[in-house]
Amino acid sequence: MQHFSDRLATAIRARRSVVCVGLDPVLERMPRELVEKYRPQAAELGEEAAVAACFQEFCSGVIDAVADVAACVKPQAAFFEQYGAAGWRALGAVIRCAHEYDLPVILDVKRGDIASTGAAYGHAAFGGAAGFAAPAAGIGADAITASPYLGDDSLAPLVEHCAAGRGVFILTRTSNPGAALLQEVEVDGRPLFLRVADLVRELGAPHIGESGYSDVGAVAGATAPAQLRQVREALPNAFLLVPGYGAQGGSAEALAGIAAGDAAGFVVNASRSIIFAWQDAGGDYRRAAATAAESMRSDLQESL
Repeated sequence: MQHFSDRLATAIRARRSVVCVGLDPVLERMPRELVEKYRPQAAELGEEAAVAACFQEFCSGVIDAVADVAACVKPQAAFFEQYGAAGWRALGAVIRCAHEYDLPVILDVKRGDIASTGAAYGHAAFGGAAGFAAPAAGIGADAITASPYLGDDSLAPLVEHCAAGRGVFILTRTSNPGAALLQEVEVDGRPLFLRVADLVRELGAPHIGESGYSDVGAVAGATAPAQLRQVREALPNAFLLVPGYGAQGGSAEALAGIAAGDAAGFVVNASRSIIFAWQDAGGDYRRAAATAAESMRSDLQESL
């Protein structure tokens, strides 16, 4: 099977874009026409199923709108999981929709656990759980995000799936305000996030695609430009998933100097500033998302 990193590199080159559109649906921010469509269905379907159906249509509409501009999409599982089994089914449908447009899907779940529990997390995302007649298919993601806090044995069950064409993005220096509390603690004279970057490199070394990138990448935020560049220096062959652009305050200037290879070697995530662009721009939510994604692609061109 083709390496995940090669599929992502192909998408970046084909669309001339490093835009990753985050899919973080929130009921209070759904377009009125979708709310009016699905609110009456709650009595028959139940609240969870009705909201999940609303999210599915909304996210599928966004995907359709940005498919020519985005290099990949990143659904945040928690926004779907809070609506139970119906939400998980809707997430699966959103992933299938993205695949119809040949968009790689990074499932944002931040998993990380040892032994059989870690294996189960991997099976949920990628498939392979035991079945009566055949292995279960899983949710169908191309890659997932993972937390390294439990150590390398918590990441190994996820990284194993790289041999089957999947990818893993491991948290290094994240974009949230409290990130420095633990991630920048000095360990043997170096910040902890760089020790994690070393681990990313070690785990990813056996999984290098034809494009020269590893299937094991790192999450490093645009809100900490100096640390982002340090992560790149430590990981010259890894794809970086860069959150923090847009609503969190990160700018294109933060990305200066982090491009690597002929497919940039990074993707930049934006969620609210794209999927809810209609609330500022007015009009159809899909058209507003397409315009916002195109604007972001143009803004990031100087970083390539």
